[in-house]
Amino acid sequence: MNEQKVAILAVLTAALLVPAHRELAAQIASKLDAGQFTVNDGTVPSSALRLAPTFEYQTPYATLTAHGSAFVTEQSLQIADGVLSGTFTSPTVYGVRAEMIGNASRAVDERSLGTDQVDVQTRVHVLFHQRGGLWLGGGVARPWRVAVISSADVADAGAWTKVGGATFTATFTNFSFTKVASVHDTASSALSCAVATSGTVPGAASAMRFVADDAAASSACERQSRFSDLEGSVHWELGALELNAQSGYRFGDSYDVTPDSRRWSSATATVWLSDRVAVIGGGGRQPALPLRGLPARTFFMGGLELAYWPISHNTIPVSLPHATLLKSFDLRPAEQGLEKIVIHVGGVETVEVMGDFSDWTPLTVTRHGRDLWELALPLSPGVHQINVRVDDGPWMAPPGLPTMHDSYDRDVGLLVVKDNKS
Repeated sequence: MNEQKVAILAVLTAALLVPAHRELAAQIASKLDAGQFTVNDGTVPSSALRLAPTFEYQTPYATLTAHGSAFVTEQSLQIADGVLSGTFTSPTVYGVRAEMIGNASRAVDERSLGTDQVDVQTRVHVLFHQRGGLWLGGGVARPWRVAVISSADVADAGAWTKVGGATFTATFTNFSFTKVASVHDTASSALSCAVATSGTVPGAASAMRFVADDAAASSACERQSRFSDLEGSVHWELGALELNAQSGYRFGDSYDVTPDSRRWSSATATVWLSDRVAVIGGGGRQPALPLRGLPARTFFMGGLELAYWPISHNTIPVSLPHATLLKSFDLRPAEQGLEKIVIHVGGVETVEVMGDFSDWTPLTVTRHGRDLWELALPLSPGVHQINVRVDDGPWMAPPGLPTMHDSYDRDVGLLVVKDNKS
């Protein structure tokens, strides 16, 4: 049985790393993390080989992502987590855009754990000159096979800003749901169901409703629970080095929030050896996820990341246009009388160019690595006007080119194409 699972995982991994068709290269991204993962939560193996494939399909207003984690020990293959996510965004009008986010997830451990969840959220996002933004949203999450017996109401708000090469994000998320507690639960004496006999529990436990299961000859109570998470994160890029750090605090009474989930923090560092291979290391503390039945954990990990059409690494948990400056713009001769536009820019999802050579119609540039984008064009010798944009942002003149004002009082770049024959 384990051999079959290993074979399935190997086929999936190989499929993710197979080069995509050239026409789809700007829309498909995939990567694989592999390395040693040590965790202390009493659920997954304390130390195991971790494989984490990721696949992403992108369009201008929609993104579909699938990722998971598998832990391989000497005894078995443990599928720890799998998530399918979809994000849909509206065009940005006067700095405002609408977003809808949906997730379907499953957490499985061969010994005991098995939970499922589906959640949907909508958000209104206000952008400020592509250097910052605020969002406000809400939604509902439906878990299965955990102590939560109702759908959870989720409300969140957040802000982000870019300072130099760093992106700072702050989020506040509130969860409200009904869960089952045993009448023998003494985690909190003030809120224990043990005092319940019938009907409702008075006093501090008035939110509880006593229920009995005659078939199982046991009793439990339903309790309205809620807690809130305040989290801050930072992503910083410095050449081949990427740093990610998160820290958070959970608000709620002692019945809903265990001491090991009050505070948490974690950090990871990624060093790119090439545009497709990176070394990753990090660790920290993660809080419990009651809706998914996952406990709090302390983890340490180290390994390699292998990427083909790599996914942008400075993505924060909302769909945002990136105000990333182009690192370089170059024009090189190509085969069969074509000229190749070569652009280096990292952390973006789309790159487009337009000019008099395209009758000012946007042309999509193809990704060929983590930060390498190329487009071959039949450009005639002479001077051409050209502009470039990333992630549907404003059109701008490419760096390193002379500029001029066009008839609309916009800056456009002047691209000189030499006669290769001469």
